[in-house]
Parts: sequence; structure tokens; C-alpha cells
Amino acid sequence: MPQSDPTTQEARYLDRALTWLTFNGRVLEEAQDPANPILERARFLGIFASNLDEFFMIRVAAIRDRIRTGVEQRTPSGLTPAQQMAAVQTRVCELTTAAHALWEREIVPALREGGVRFVRAADLDPGERGFVDNLFAREILPVLSPAAVSTDLPFPRLYHLALHLAVRLSRGEEEERLAIVQLPRSAARWIQVSGGARIDGAQPVGQRFILLEDAARDHLAELFNGYEIRESVAFRVTRDADFATDDQEEESLVDAVRQVLRERLSGDPVRLEIALGASEGLVTRLRTALELEESEVYRVPDPLDFKFLTDFARLPSLSAPRAAPWPPQPVPGIPPLDGLWDAIQEQDILLFHPYETFEPVVRLLALAAEDPNVIAIKQILYRTSSTSEVVNALERAAENGKQVTVLVELQARFDEERNVNWASRLEDAGAQVLYGLAGLKTHAKALLIVRRGTGGIERYAHVGTGNYNERTAVEYSDVGLLSADEDLCADLTGFFNVVTGYSEPLPWRRIEMAPLGLRSRLLALIRREIAKSTTEEPGVIRAKMNALLDIPLIEALYEASSAGVRVDLNVRGSCLLRPGVKGMSENVRVVSLVDRFLEHARIFEFRNGGEQETFIASADWMPRNLDRRVELMVPVIEPDHRARLGHILDTIFADNVKARELKADGTYAKRDGRKKATRAQEIFWEEAKANASRTEDPDRSVFQPLRRAPAAG
Repeated sequence: MPQSDPTTQEARYLDRALTWLTFNGRVLEEAQDPANPILERARFLGIFASNLDEFFMIRVAAIRDRIRTGVEQRTPSGLTPAQQMAAVQTRVCELTTAAHALWEREIVPALREGGVRFVRAADLDPGERGFVDNLFAREILPVLSPAAVSTDLPFPRLYHLALHLAVRLSRGEEEERLAIVQLPRSAARWIQVSGGARIDGAQPVGQRFILLEDAARDHLAELFNGYEIRESVAFRVTRDADFATDDQEEESLVDAVRQVLRERLSGDPVRLEIALGASEGLVTRLRTALELEESEVYRVPDPLDFKFLTDFARLPSLSAPRAAPWPPQPVPGIPPLDGLWDAIQEQDILLFHPYETFEPVVRLLALAAEDPNVIAIKQILYRTSSTSEVVNALERAAENGKQVTVLVELQARFDEERNVNWASRLEDAGAQVLYGLAGLKTHAKALLIVRRGTGGIERYAHVGTGNYNERTAVEYSDVGLLSADEDLCADLTGFFNVVTGYSEPLPWRRIEMAPLGLRSRLLALIRREIAKSTTEEPGVIRAKMNALLDIPLIEALYEASSAGVRVDLNVRGSCLLRPGVKGMSENVRVVSLVDRFLEHARIFEFRNGGEQETFIASADWMPRNLDRRVELMVPVIEPDHRARLGHILDTIFADNVKARELKADGTYAKRDGRKKATRAQEIFWEEAKANASRTEDPDRSVFQPLRRAPAAG
């Protein structure tokens, strides 16, 4: 698209869906990178596949719906829905082709070199075959229920994202038949058939695995006794999963969410993936039954669905090389046990996960649950882990008579069922459970504890960019703040009154809240930067986020660039802003970082004429976050903490190993490799490790020598 005329719509914005696919292409690059250990490469291939599934379930489903309902409104990039879909399908085909080529040509051979082999049924030795036969008869065959396909019967229900086998059958002169076999979703995708044994005196064969669909295909005769199997092909269906609840009344919201979960299993199909080599007649029959266009059928080589590699790569028994562990480190300066209360009272504590442990947050809740001086706990739960110590602590607190108020966001996409169950448990324990505000998702990350101290009522807060989820706290890169600051705690008290009751928002001392004023505040900060920028001391805006889609904010950043403000953005995924366009965004740089941990933190920094202001937030710069979600942005006051957040941004923008720079045409380019190699996430972990090793052992305080004799008596 021409860069000479930045006033045209096409020149001003990139396409949301295509930039997201470019991000997922970056994930695939990590799987392609031979510098990564092979199990790390396999893990990234699994993440790539999982990301693509969600993209079809939400984004492609939305585009498809606009096409089918006749919507012609163009995207900000200037594409009609049909044009956007065509571009998406082309890019998806390119990515999936590259992914399968990677599996066949690089991942499988490298795993083999590491002693891990995936074998076909025909390659099993007698002992392995006997093991698979026995396992299939005992644990798999009883679960399978073939479904006949007949013009006299409704077409079988094809379970969302489940792996199926389409089986063509014949017997004598009878008309050919078709059956569908759904493979058990509860079974592991892989079956280990041997683990280092020697066969006939040969070299050790290493660890050998067969995929579930290969084992099932080899045993189909046991399901269709008396029939000849003419063809058996693996396939899977992706369905529209973007359902919203219409009923916002609290007493019926749980039922509405349960209905959404049921609808998701039977949503309209949006993609058919089928093994390459399937007969045209079979593909046509499935496509017609699913009411899909030819362009919505993706023929790919076996195996379908690489998602299993994410869990497979974590198996501790695998002999293949894996990435060296980066375990979370202790947080310097935090005393053990209940010394945490005094530490937070003394000063704010900035946490940087997963380089530093999430333990202080969990411990704070555990202490609050048992401390007789704690009166109340208020918390927002958006996504939690399946075995949540956070929820366990809230349950104990309620059972111990604390006033526990929890806002559980039931509409956290793909975590709805888990959150419904947690809400029920908390209510049973005696907590007051609320479900947010009508028409809004509550995405803020906030905790407030009210405690009776020696000097009166004390309040303790935690705010952050990540969820209260112990599992993602070791996989996502986030920041959080523990504080007893009076202004912040007073704001959070008012915030909880707004989201749990009928209170009108008061003028905030520190925080900003969406959807009431967050966009306006961000626009004001950008315009203040423009006003204070001079030729001698240009303004500087640095922001880190997951997505940048909000047109008013993008236009403000374009204005800032034209005014000479330097704008450095770390945007992990979708980005509509087109950087580096003369006369529009030549002072804007956009960097995306994909590495071992998912970049998830939101950090916003404004030079402000030398009086720097830095914020952390739960919100990305997207219309949904700013208009349709309850979000929080919090200033970081202490200079040391602002400096540390600045160092995080410095390091990310200096990364020339895992970071890529977004170009004006929407592609990403590698950074300057001639400079010293800088890998941000590795630096962060090494720094956390070094800081932890310099931290004085807190137990030594027990043995402090007396410098003078104790007072008599």
C-alpha cells in the first residue's frame, strides 16, 4: 500500500486479523529456530496450533458471520469482510503448510536424534504391538461409539475440536457405507510403547510413541466386524465459540453462562481440517453436511492438531534436549511468615513474574485468611488455576468469619465453567460472590485487605497486570504492586464499592478506571507529552501492551509522532498502528517479543518534561478494554520502582535475539544482530537470580548478637 499518501485509510492502519496471524507466525518462528532445544521447539509448535484454534473460534467466526449477514462495512485497514477472509485464508494456508513441513523435516528427525520417536502401527515390533492391542481392548475400545452416516438419519454431531475418524466401509454387493468414530477426548494423544529397550540385540530404540489416531485406525476392524475398510481419515471441526450472555441479571447469569457453554459445543462450524489424501467424495460429503465452503476446508498432512505437543514436551521422562529451567526466584527484601504485613507497610513492593515468585501474593491471602485481626477481604477473580490456592485462602477466610467479597467474572472466555464452579464453592464457604456490572466484563486485577492494626484500621492492596492464577504466574510475564499507600487503598475501596454495589465513582486520587475515564486519561497524557515536547528535549512515550487497536489512541500517537515525540511501543500481538510512515509515524517504533514466557504486562511511561510518570494496567489499548470492560490503571510512585519498570522497557527495546520490529507493510524484521546479543527474558531471569542470591537469609535475623546488655529486671 502506498506510503506517499498517509491520509488514505488503507495507509493509516494495518489489519487486525492479519497482524495477529503475523504474531502467530512469530510463535512458529520459535518452533523453527534451531537454536532452541528440540522440546522447546515442539512446545512452540503446540502453542502455535492452540493459538490458531482460538483465532478461528473467535476472529474467523466473527468475519464469517459478517459475510453471511451481508455486512459490507470495511475494516479500519480498508478491507471488506470478504476481502479480509480471503487474505486470512491465504495466510493460514501458508502458516499451516510451514508448520507441517517443520514437523516432518525438522521436529521429527530432531526428536529421533534425542531418543524420542513417533512410529506408525506398521513399525511396531511384536512386543509393542501386543502392548497396544491390550491397551486398546482394555481402555479405548469400550469408549468408542461409531456413528453411522445415512440419509435416513440426522448427521452425527461432530464434537468441537475433537479428533474424529471418517471410515468408508463396504461389504459384498451392498452400497458403500460411511461411519464416524470420535476418539476419546479424555485419553492422551500419545501412547508410549517402549522406553529404551533393545530389540534383537540392536542399539537402544529410545522412547517410542504412537499417536492415538494411528492406534485406533489400526484397530478399526474390531469396530466394524464383517466390513472391509476402504478408507479411514482423521478430521476435526472447529466451531464458532464467541457467544455472549444476553441476560445480565445476577440471579440468572450463572444459568446464562452454562447455556453459553452448551452452545459453544454446537456452534456453527467455521473450519474443517482433514488429512491430506482424503478422497474428494469423502471431503465433499463432510463439507456439505457441515455447510462449509470449499475455502473453509483445510487439507493437511497427518498428524492433525499439534496442540498435544505443548503437554508432550513437558513430560519429565523424555530424553530429548529441553530448555534449561528458569524457576521463579525469591523476592528480595520480603521477610518470611507474617513479616509481610510490616514489609508492605514500610514501602511498596514491586513484583516481576515469573522471574520472581508469585508466593508473596498467595502468602498475603493465606495470612489474611488466618489472621484474627483481618476484618475483610475484597478481590476480583478473572482467571484462576484449576487447583487454586488463591480460592482456597478465600474459602478459609470466609469460614473463619472474615467479610469476604469476591467478584468472579463468569464470562472470562474459555474459563467460564471453572469460574462458575469456584463461585459456587466460595458461596458455600460463606463468601459474598458477585458477578460484575451489567453489560461489562470485569478484567481488573485487584485485591484489598482490611486489617485492625495497633494504630487503627490498616489497608493492604495488590494490583497488577496478570490474573490470580498460580499456573500462568510461572508462564506469563507480568508485574504487580503490593502497597499500603493510603491514597491507593482509598481509591480501591471506592472502586470495590462501585463494582460490587450502587456507589457512584468519586474523583480518584491515583487510579483510573475503564470504561469511565481511562481512554480520556491516556489521551490527555499523550497530548501533555506533545505540549511539553521541544526540539531540544523531545517528548518520549513508551508503552508495553498485548494489542493496540483503539483508533483514537492510534491517531493521538500519530499526532505525537508528527510533533516530534519519540514513541516506542512493545505490542505483543495485533497492532493496527502502521509505524515508520513519513509524515505520519516516522517517530514510532513497534517491537514484538516472543520468547519462553508469554509477554502479558501492560506498562505505560511518559517523560512529562523530565517529571516522568509510569503506570501499570490491566487494560490493553483496545475498544473492548476501554469501552466494555472494567479495568484499572495505577501509577507507580516510588522512584526505584519507576526506574525498574524503565529498565524492563529498556531491555525489551534492546532485545536483538527474540524481538522483531514491525515494518510499515505489516511484516516483522529481525533486529540488528551486529550488536552484542541481548535476550531480554534471559537477562530478567539472570537479574532475578542474582538479586535473590544477594538477599540476606531472613533466618539469620534470629541469631543477631546483642551489642549491649539487656535491661535488668
